[in-house]
Amino acid sequence: MTFIQNKFLKHYVGYDSIFNEIDKACSVNLENNIAFDVIKYDVNKYQIKIALAGVLSNQISINATNNLLIINVSERENKRKSDYIHKGIRNNVIQQIFQLEQTIEVKEAELNNGILKIDLFKKDINNKMKRYIQILEE
Repeated sequence: MTFIQNKFLKHYVGYDSIFNEIDKACSVNLENNIAFDVIKYDVNKYQIKIALAGVLSNQISINATNNLLIINVSERENKRKSDYIHKGIRNNVIQQIFQLEQTIEVKEAELNNGILKIDLFKKDINNKMKRYIQILEE
């Protein structure tokens, strides 16, 4: 059992999986990641922009399941053999995963000039009803 001393974490019960995801995301090797921006336009509107130079729309698959947004890019075909002096543009398989809040849904996705734009919106969920918890005596 690990004892975590943090003045903020002690008030969050049952959020272990979220903190584990944050910890895992902080330890990601940046060499394997692709360039992306996450933009918040207002309380309910977000956009993810991913740089995918030279990628065609039929090479991209986007899946949203179990609060995960999974973007897969299949390997690009290299029709002609070339001797590269420097190879900086990847053409290998790419996968990027985003953890979404439960109320966030994907609205649409568009690929334009090598930038994949994914529009997200947050559904309105009514606040939980206030409940009085009765204390039972033995």
